[in-house]
Amino acid sequence: MAPLLSWLRPRPWFPVLLCLLVLPLALLLNLGLLPLIADEPIRALVALELKLNGNFFVSTLQGEYYFNKPPLFNWLLLGFFRMFGAINEWVIRLPTVVALLGMGGSLYYFVGRRLGRGLGMAAALAFVTSGRMLFYDSGLGLIDTLHALVTYLGFMAVFELGERRRWRALFVLSYAITAVGFLLKGLPSLVFQGAALVVYFVLVAGQWRRLLSGAHALGLAVLAALVGGYFAVYHHFHPLREYLATLLEQSTQRTVAAHAWRESLVHLVKYPFDFVSDFLPWTLLLLCLARPGWRRVLRGHPFLLFNALLFAALTPVFWLSPGTIPRYLFVLTPLCFTVGVYFYQHFWAERRWPQRVFDGVLLAAMALLTLCLVAVPIIPQAAHQPGVVWKTALVVPALAGCTWAFWRLPAQRLVWLGLFLLCARVVFNLFVLPARLLTRDETPYRTAALRVAAIAGHAPVYKLADTHVDNDEAFYITRGTGHIVYSSTSARLPAAPAKDAFYLAEDRYLTDRRYHQYYEFVIDDGIRLHLVKFE
Repeated sequence: MAPLLSWLRPRPWFPVLLCLLVLPLALLLNLGLLPLIADEPIRALVALELKLNGNFFVSTLQGEYYFNKPPLFNWLLLGFFRMFGAINEWVIRLPTVVALLGMGGSLYYFVGRRLGRGLGMAAALAFVTSGRMLFYDSGLGLIDTLHALVTYLGFMAVFELGERRRWRALFVLSYAITAVGFLLKGLPSLVFQGAALVVYFVLVAGQWRRLLSGAHALGLAVLAALVGGYFAVYHHFHPLREYLATLLEQSTQRTVAAHAWRESLVHLVKYPFDFVSDFLPWTLLLLCLARPGWRRVLRGHPFLLFNALLFAALTPVFWLSPGTIPRYLFVLTPLCFTVGVYFYQHFWAERRWPQRVFDGVLLAAMALLTLCLVAVPIIPQAAHQPGVVWKTALVVPALAGCTWAFWRLPAQRLVWLGLFLLCARVVFNLFVLPARLLTRDETPYRTAALRVAAIAGHAPVYKLADTHVDNDEAFYITRGTGHIVYSSTSARLPAAPAKDAFYLAEDRYLTDRRYHQYYEFVIDDGIRLHLVKFE
């Protein structure tokens, strides 16, 4: 191996090139295989109903007004639907992949600009390949990755323009970005903007008076104009009161005020451990701050100081909110990883115990995972899959090669770790996703909903009274029929429904009624639904 090592050492670009080659396979392979899960049906159905209603400002969900989120993400989804000429799982999840690549590129640019291109690449790989992101959220059509990208760009606008003393541009651009974040996810963007401004002007630059300047007032005016303009158009179609109240409730329902004290206490204890475990292995880089003089190092690098202080300022927002879920933390992880990769790389030569622990734990885990994958062809859930032997024969040597390079090329260690994780995601796409397709509860629900849509054809399908229909079933039925799944009691239902309308009804609503049944199926909690036409 000596000649190979001699060739690789002066070519740190080579593992980077391999990462770029593997990245499309890691993020796109089998992207649309699984049915919509979690909040994906909500995002897709709201977008589809915007199109069917012909009103792109007033959102509905199963025909009822939907106030939980502003519509910007739904507009983006509609653009992707139009661009690709399809409304399917792959297209619905593609905005997340684009946003993830955008975040990786942004980290590479901003961190590379301030700390060097090598650390920029390491920070980008850390975000893209952190456990929760790589193996779960990168394959879901949700708002949070795009919102994290927009929020990070706002943070960087504050720092970069502040360092150039371009105060007016700082406030105008950062507040314009905040408006975009607000139209994606609501009030949290205002909290993030406020924290970034206070951290930079009070703690980093020491120019707190700028917060009272006319330039700041101009930035606030830009925010008010963009957000207020949307609400003004919305008010033309529907009153704002319930909408604004719901947005406020959405931002407070996960805080201590909305949860029992025991639940809050449990979250307070668990949060640090959950944060570290959700974003392994890169959160282990926090160990590298366990060295003398780390505060002095931060004070000597304004960019590092800004990232560290902003991370510290925003952490209580999530730590004190028992309703926090991992994807909300995507706004924190770029700040954390930026500081972590710097301390690891620049003090690796000292070989203190945190670096040794990080290297040792990761090397052992990589070797163990590689050895375990040799057994894939005999695992029942994977053995029946086509080509399992030759697929295993490809991925195991790739993972073994990354493990060997991680061990023998310490100067390139973080990039080889990122490449290993990308290859592991390819393994996940090849073997785990097909196995999950057979076991997920949503798979038969999708099959049943598609069957309902096929039977109905272009006729509308309505819910009888308050019959329970999940959003995933409603999405597939709406997509297939081209009609919104209204409740029969909805005020938004046309006064004279089509005579050929079908109804989904629970057993309790069919007693003593004359009807013809076309199909029946069971959804969650054992609810049996009947597709019927009434005589």
